[in-house]
Amino acid sequence: MIRLPSCDTISDLYVRSCQTKGQEIIFADDDGNTISGDRALDLSLRFAGALDSLGTQPGDVVAFLCLGSATHAVAWFGTVVGGRVACNLHIRGETVERIAEALDWIGAKVLVHDPDLTSIATDAIAATGRSIERVTLSDGFPDTNSFYPLISQHQAIDYATNRPDPDVLAAIALSSGSTGKPKGVMHSQRSLLESSKAGQNVLECVSPNDCLLVVMNPSFVAWQLFVLAGLGGKAKTVLLRRFDAETVLHLIEKELVTVLPLIPTMWRMLMDASPEDYDLTSLRLASVGGESPSAALVERLRSVICDRIVGTYMAGESGTASTVVVRTEDLIVHNKAGSTGLPTLGADIKVIDPDGDLDDELAVGETGEIAVSSPSVAMGYWREPELTAKKFVKGWWRSGDLGHIDTDGYLWVDGRVDNVINTGGIKVHAEEVEAALGCHPQVQHCAVVGRADSKYGQRIEAFIIASEPIPTAETLDRFLREDQKLSGHKVPKTFNFVSELPIGSTGKVNRRALR
Repeated sequence: MIRLPSCDTISDLYVRSCQTKGQEIIFADDDGNTISGDRALDLSLRFAGALDSLGTQPGDVVAFLCLGSATHAVAWFGTVVGGRVACNLHIRGETVERIAEALDWIGAKVLVHDPDLTSIATDAIAATGRSIERVTLSDGFPDTNSFYPLISQHQAIDYATNRPDPDVLAAIALSSGSTGKPKGVMHSQRSLLESSKAGQNVLECVSPNDCLLVVMNPSFVAWQLFVLAGLGGKAKTVLLRRFDAETVLHLIEKELVTVLPLIPTMWRMLMDASPEDYDLTSLRLASVGGESPSAALVERLRSVICDRIVGTYMAGESGTASTVVVRTEDLIVHNKAGSTGLPTLGADIKVIDPDGDLDDELAVGETGEIAVSSPSVAMGYWREPELTAKKFVKGWWRSGDLGHIDTDGYLWVDGRVDNVINTGGIKVHAEEVEAALGCHPQVQHCAVVGRADSKYGQRIEAFIIASEPIPTAETLDRFLREDQKLSGHKVPKTFNFVSELPIGSTGKVNRRALR
């Protein structure tokens, strides 16, 4: 038994949660693997010892090229409790060259990968021209440097005498990179602890009786945020390799899942996969992230999936303790569907002039840039001191999102600073035009962007997925002007009818691809 005088870091919390969980399962996955609290702690501490033998020092980066699994989770936490820096790399759609660039950029000393990614991992390491140790998350043969044989050769570290300091770097979370090279969001041992603690409040008191299903790929920051929430509540966390609606429904029934976080696209897929054929009565909370839950989505979720809904507005840079939360009562009783809600305990928000300083706060109802503050705000961006200085100011993070606060204190997200279209010297929010277009009965989905124009600077163009009968451009132009009362400068100059829209890795429309 490791006895700690205090709980100051995410590593301290991991040790305590594993010890409390004991022989009960703390991690499981859809391949049928289960790991108890006691075994998870032993595996993680042994992996920390193995990292010593691989020539790494505290502060060195260990990269992961893995899908969600119980073994990945204990290796990730082993990296963190050993004082190293864990970084989950993107997998989907990434080339060997891009992975090699990422390894070189973060300065990885070790690459841990799934067995079926051995060839990609080997080629990526070779492409860096650097000496990077490789560890396969397998039992051994045919790969000699495999996780379980490796840790069997090493003693667990003496954690009580090797505790990482609260303010050292613990993890780098990569942004999606849909607009170019990903940003590396740096979190300390302390900020990860604060995210874990805040998950209790955001997910309405996670407890050892809960089972949290995490379907996100580890390369998405949501994986980190929800796994930390499960850890803080000493819940059983089930990890999924790939999202599949029928698999998720089956796991809810089999594992008695109580908390399920998904983005709206995933929720819609789940509700179209015959959920009535499964026993979902164990589910106590449906969490909606990525965008504010609409009134229609809330109504359908409550009637088909789960009575209690929570919408979360958070980001990798701000951590869970900065979350703005909208709950069932806000949506149903207070009629705040579409809002992101109220700040969670310990968080603060304000709306500022996008072109001004942090102190240039706007009045209630005015749209500006959303800034957030809490104990879980990140340390900054990896190897980007100028961007860090611009975005992280005096404990606040400037989000780049546009929004306003209503008279009741609820936050509403109105778009992105970089989705503002400057046409003829007038600024237009793309989301406002999209909302108006979405009111037409034949418009199923749409996206609006600004494209370079010699006359206007930027011209507004709409990309539309429409149902039959497909409306003409003239019909939509008239609808926006007459029915939706849009000013002429906000009406798109061009209407493009398409069969699909490019979707980024986070499930949102990739506007960069449209431009």
